[in-house]
Amino acid sequence: MKQLLASVVVLAATAFALPACGNHSLVAHKPESAVVNHDITVMWTRDIKRTARTGDWILTRSYSFTGDVIAGATQGESLSHASVYDARTGTIIEALRPHVREVPLASLLDRNQLAIVIHPSGMTEEQRIAAVERARSKVGSDFDLGGLVGFDDPDKFYCSELVYWSSGLSRDDRPIVISPAKLMDYGAVVYWSGKREDAQVQAAARAQAEAQLIARR
Repeated sequence: MKQLLASVVVLAATAFALPACGNHSLVAHKPESAVVNHDITVMWTRDIKRTARTGDWILTRSYSFTGDVIAGATQGESLSHASVYDARTGTIIEALRPHVREVPLASLLDRNQLAIVIHPSGMTEEQRIAAVERARSKVGSDFDLGGLVGFDDPDKFYCSELVYWSSGLSRDDRPIVISPAKLMDYGAVVYWSGKREDAQVQAAARAQAEAQLIARR
């Protein structure tokens, strides 16, 4: 019952916030410096490309009001989004209203406060590749708003539903509504970015950017 109630709150906030202009987080804020933000996105993109494999999941926390509600209404880590990674193309496949789409990894990371990479448990390389292709086959499908309260439409997907389904996980074990944070129960963490506003993250990103400038001289 608590999970269903939380899902109703998530649905209401999503329906209200996503179409609106100024859908900004009330609690999570990007650093003011565009240079710092760019350097962090470059660092995270480089790190994840070195670490993640095709079929891995990337769980993130957005800078949106909807992200605030999803993260606050679900148990576990403060996460609001999930996507499937393809190391062969450097892209992710995600269900983001209004539809499922495929975008560059950097595009995902640039709009998020943090990123966690999960190796799904018990999947062979062939199964991970097949999971990516299943997700890709749904590009263009509509976002499953009703699924956020347990009213699944088999032709639509919300973010963590797409990740769970494409990875071939058992429907018998799946909660009525599966949150991004819940996906951590089905795999192992192999990368944790830290928060974009953390001083250590910013210092590491600036150091890497400066090293790259020196190397190019």
